Amino acid sequence: MVIMGFANRFEKGSLIWWNADYTHYQVRARIPDYDYYLFVEYDACITGDGSRMLADMMADGADLVAHPIDSGPQWYWTRFHAALYPGTRLHASLNCISFFSARALDHLAGRRRAMSVANGAEITFWPLGEAFVASEVMAAGLSFLPLARYGDVSHYNWFPPVLETDLGRLPAGPAFIHPVLDRKRYIASLLRHTHFVRHYFMSGSALRRELARFPGEVSRVQLYRAAANRAKERLRLACGGT
Repeated sequence: MVIMGFANRFEKGSLIWWNADYTHYQVRARIPDYDYYLFVEYDACITGDGSRMLADMMADGADLVAHPIDSGPQWYWTRFHAALYPGTRLHASLNCISFFSARALDHLAGRRRAMSVANGAEITFWPLGEAFVASEVMAAGLSFLPLARYGDVSHYNWFPPVLETDLGRLPAGPAFIHPVLDRKRYIASLLRHTHFVRHYFMSGSALRRELARFPGEVSRVQLYRAAANRAKERLRLACGGT
């Protein structure tokens, strides 16, 4: 990605996690002879008639189809992007399943490269992919259509996860689902992201009910460790960390 001209910048996690859109430009460069591209991350799922869905997106002339995120003051990342995308210029989208026109990908790649001059030295906070893609598409006057136009998104978010063996219990589609995790990752996600892990010790809590599906797989030591990690994470965020 760096050789392709994209800044080696990220504020949290890793280069590709923070800049998930980088990989889209690599695909566009290596497989250039398409008018439209659909990206589906490994833990996302589309149910229903995929061919019909794609046909509808193309017929609508969409440049970007993704799930909009409310980028108002309540979104955690809004304040970090205020310098680059002030006021109503900030838009956001959950891009685990995302559809692009070729011209949208070319425009976004060009914007990333322009911002990457001198490794983005003039940019104090490198934009998260969820903010960059939607904001730049809207600024260019390209069309941004919501994923919900093409199917159900009631199970499409970053949390809570869906256990992959539970997919058969969900509506047949068309629908978009994320994250879909195997047993090990599902348990890890519950422990890492449940706001208060101590709820496990409360009778009837959602966390206790979910973990009861996996008897003997989560020890009290793991629960105590998860609770401590969540407390540290909340404190770090409260102090302004990313």
